[in-house]
Order: sequence, then C-alpha cells, then structure tokens
Amino acid sequence: MAPSRVCETRGVSTSGDFELTIDELRAVTGYAVACATPTLSIVANAMPDDLRPARALEAAQVFADGDQRSNLQRVAAVEAHRAGREAPTEAAGHAATAAGDAAGSAYLHPLANAKQVRHILGAAAHAARAAELVRGDDPVVAEYMLYGAARRLTPSVKDVLERYPPAPAGRTRVAQLMSRLDNLIRDPAPEPPAADDAGPFFHGTRAALRPGDLLTPGRETNYGSGKQSRHVYLTASESGAPLAAALALGDGPPRVYRVEPLGPIYDDPNVTDKKFPGNPTRSYRTREPLRVVEEIVGLPVPDPAMIERMRANAAELKALGIEAMDD
Repeated sequence: MAPSRVCETRGVSTSGDFELTIDELRAVTGYAVACATPTLSIVANAMPDDLRPARALEAAQVFADGDQRSNLQRVAAVEAHRAGREAPTEAAGHAATAAGDAAGSAYLHPLANAKQVRHILGAAAHAARAAELVRGDDPVVAEYMLYGAARRLTPSVKDVLERYPPAPAGRTRVAQLMSRLDNLIRDPAPEPPAADDAGPFFHGTRAALRPGDLLTPGRETNYGSGKQSRHVYLTASESGAPLAAALALGDGPPRVYRVEPLGPIYDDPNVTDKKFPGNPTRSYRTREPLRVVEEIVGLPVPDPAMIERMRANAAELKALGIEAMDD
C-alpha cells in the first residue's frame, strides 16, 4: 500500500483507509499526553536540566487544546525521543519516549496498519514501562498503569482505536505492554461475580460511628485522593481492618467496626488479581450500604513504622498517577 497523505481540509483527514477528523486527532493526542504526564517526574529526577520531554508534552497539549497541527509537534517528538536515547537511566529513557510519543500522536495516519496503534497507545506503554522500572521492575506497577490508561480512555479515542488492527504482540516489554493495554480496551473483563464469603466483616476508619449507622458510597475517599468514592470497602480479615483504620485520614483515633453488608460484595481489585491473586486478604467492596453492628476493640495495633512506609509508598505511586481504583 502506498503511503497516504493526510489532508486537513475542513478539519477532516480525507485520504487513507478511513476518515479521521481533526477533533479525533486532538482527542488521541490529549489522551496520550494524559498517559505520559505522570512519568515526567522520572525525567525531572534523572535529568533535571533536560526540558525536551516537557516541551514535547507542551507541544502536544497545544494541538490537543485546539491549535493547528504544525511542525512544532513533529520537532518536539523527535527531540524528546532523542532525550530518551540519551537518558542516564532506562526508566527515564522510557518516560522521555512516552513524552515524544505523545507529541507524535498528532501524526496518527488513517491507515489500517497495526503499527499506527503506537500513535494511540505508545505513550501509555512507555509510561507503564518507566513506572515499572523506577519501582524496582515491578510488573504490578505496570499493570496498574495500564488499568489507569484503559480507564482514562474516552469513547472518542476508543472509537478511533477500533478502526485499526490490534497492536502487534512483539517481543519487547513495551510491545507486550502495548498489546496488553490494547486487549484491556478492546476486550474488557466481564463483570466479576459476587464474592462468596460468610464473614464476619469489618470496616476500618477514624469516624466515630454507632450501631445501626449506615456507611454509604458517595463520600470522599478515605485515603487522600479527594475523589468521591463509588464503593464502601470492607474485609473479613481481623488484621486487615486495623491496618485500614490506621491508614485512614482524619483526626480521630483508628476504629474498627463489625459491619453487615446490605447488598452483594465483590473482590477489591486494588489488591486482587494483581498484587494478591485469589484475594487471600479477603478484601471486598460494595456499592450498597454497610450497617454498623458494633465497635471492635482490643485488636492488635499495626506497627507505626510499617504504616509510615505504606504511606510513603502510596505517595510515590500517586506521583506516578496510580491511585486506588474506584470506578
């Protein structure tokens, strides 16, 4: 197939195997920027005087925000990719490449070629690899990054992606991550079945509650993201509940309550299938209320040093854009 020239007449790319509007290209570029931005901190830490990756993200955002596509994005992408090759660490190299891919996404072509998928998902795949490496080559971190990228996808970008063949599997780690993300988007996992656990169940918090009170979704999450929680979390582990209480934000002392779920409960994806396959921690969540039965006292208090390490770890993950999943 001969190369196609993209024509932007009246805001539409008119040559190729299908149509791509300029608004769709902007949506793809904005998505790539959102995926690459969290790992820019890795570049800043490893090469603080190198502004090429940051400039690539700025150039990409300019186009995503409505300016005309120009040589600015092309040059910025090339420079950021060069920064990636020159980076002092592999993690910083992938983070810089993610920024370059974000700027390059403005040049997605309407060709039914699987290689074009990199213009859509490449930034996310390189960002996932960068985060994985900077966290000790931990594949769980990459999986969280990919899940975040899949959840970030807008219907417009998904529609564009599905016009292309699936991302090739490839042999490199980045190719594998890109293929994994492509699969998450095109073939999402089915809704999980309700958990079969007889309890008893516990909820850790710093709130002062009384028997009969209902814990309902819709409040700000208890762990610092500021997002509104769509679930209430519970556990059947007597050791897990005091840990949740100690980690919770608030002024009151950590408290553990025995609770009764008033609807189906599901495995908590924040700890199952990734970090702890099979849910050995018996951690759950529900969209239905929990009724407080009683306060439980006398449970072992978690080690304060461990709590501080967990808080620091959560802060480091948050800096990479990884927070508790509550979709």
